[in-house]
This record gives sequence, C-alpha cells and structure tokens, in this order.
Amino acid sequence: MTKSTLPFTLGIIIIAIIGIIFQIPFDKVITESHFSNFQIEYLVLSVKMSSIFFLSLILINNLKEKALSGLDSSYKWSFKFINLIPFYLFLLGISTFIDKDLSLVEINNLLLLLLACLMVGFAEEYIFRGFLQPLFIKKYISHKNGIFLGILFPALFFGSSHLLNLTVNDNIPQVIGQSIYAVFIGFFFGVVLLKTNKLIPLAITHGLINFFFLFNSLPNLNSTTDINSETRIEATLTEQITISIIPLFIFLPLFIIGLILLRKINKEQIQEKINL
Repeated sequence: MTKSTLPFTLGIIIIAIIGIIFQIPFDKVITESHFSNFQIEYLVLSVKMSSIFFLSLILINNLKEKALSGLDSSYKWSFKFINLIPFYLFLLGISTFIDKDLSLVEINNLLLLLLACLMVGFAEEYIFRGFLQPLFIKKYISHKNGIFLGILFPALFFGSSHLLNLTVNDNIPQVIGQSIYAVFIGFFFGVVLLKTNKLIPLAITHGLINFFFLFNSLPNLNSTTDINSETRIEATLTEQITISIIPLFIFLPLFIIGLILLRKINKEQIQEKINL
C-alpha cells in the first residue's frame, strides 16, 4: 500500500489516526485517588504518544527507507553542531522559570513531564520526518525543487496536525499560531535530518524543547503572587491574536536557517540513499 498510495493521502490518514488516538478516553482508566490531575494528563499523553511512536516504527519498517529516515547505522552522524542550533529555545524556556523556587517541584512530576515530552518528540519526529518525509522526497526527487518540496509537505502536515488542538482549546488564534510555527520547526528538522543522517538526536531535541517550555506547568512551581485565575479578565480576540504572533518570531529563524542549509544539501547524495 505504501508504494502505490500518494503521500498526501497517507498524510491525511496519519492525521486522522492521530485524531482518533487523542479521542480515546485513556484517562477513564486512571483513578484520581492515586494520581493528581497533572499526573493523569501527562500519563495519558505518554500513552497516546507511545501508540503513535510504535505505529511509526511499523510504518518505517514497511517503508524500507532507513537511510532517508535517519535510522541507517551505516551512515555516520554528520554536522552534529547543527543539532545545537535550537539551543536558544532551551534558554528561552529556562528563562521563564529560572527565578522560581525549584525546591517545590516533586521529582516524580518532573520525570513524568520529561518522559511525556520525549515521547512527543519521538512520536512526532518518527511519524512525520522518519516516515512521511521519505515518501515525499521519493515522490519529488526528480523535480527541480524536489528536496524543498519533499521537506515542506511533511512540515505542513506536521503543522496541520496541531489544528487537532482545536478540540480542546477554544483559543483559535493560539492554535493557528502553534500550527504555523510547527511548520517552521518541522521544516528545519526536515533539513537537519538530511544533513545529519540521524533521526534520534532530532527526536530528543524536539522533546527537550517541549520540556523546557512546559516546565512552568509543573505543580507548585507558580509563584503565589500570580494573579488568581478567577480574577483574570478573558483576553479579547485582538489580544489573543497579538499574543499568538509572538511565538512566530521566535521560531521563524529556524525556518530561515533551514532554507539556508537546504542550499547546501547534495541532491545526488539524497538520491543515493533511496532504496539502499
């Protein structure tokens, strides 16, 4: 089925499957008497992302394009320094909680958050960069801008998958903004995969970015001086749009860097990886 089905169709099917997995009420089997709401949320996220990750392993194995997927051990890890480019995102995430009292953080919650974020990184990178991207590269490799298209379309599907958050988040500008900057970082990761030949470092980087940006969600971390949620005034649509635009400027440099690195990719070397 993989060889005869258009990558676009598979991309739509993948997003549909992800949507179905996220509708499964795993939280119903976890009792609140043993776990906090935070723990239930991230235990469920870990389970759902694990399901997507194992699905991606099956698909990648069926695809038989491990070189393009970044899982071929015969290719060395090249240009390792490129994986450090998103480090500025780590620093931005850390800056949001550097002044907080970290002694209040429970180690089990910290480890659970780290596990969940890493599972998100592995699931999304394996399904979109490890499986979907090789399909699009094979489809467009003969075109003039084939590599660009082969990276862009999986990134667009990756961004589109974040629109599923509309089922749980009624802040439409925020979800749309998240989908756009997901395209930016997805494109960058797609280029990095072809430059470095390795998928696992990308998955780890992806997971750590999520971890540092979600660190503030840990229970007991927020300062008692924070505004009480009951007294907060709901943001207007204009304010929601303004706030949603800010992350775009944070992630846009990755997209620009990806375009620059793309010019240095040898098309013949990519062609050699196909069906090795």
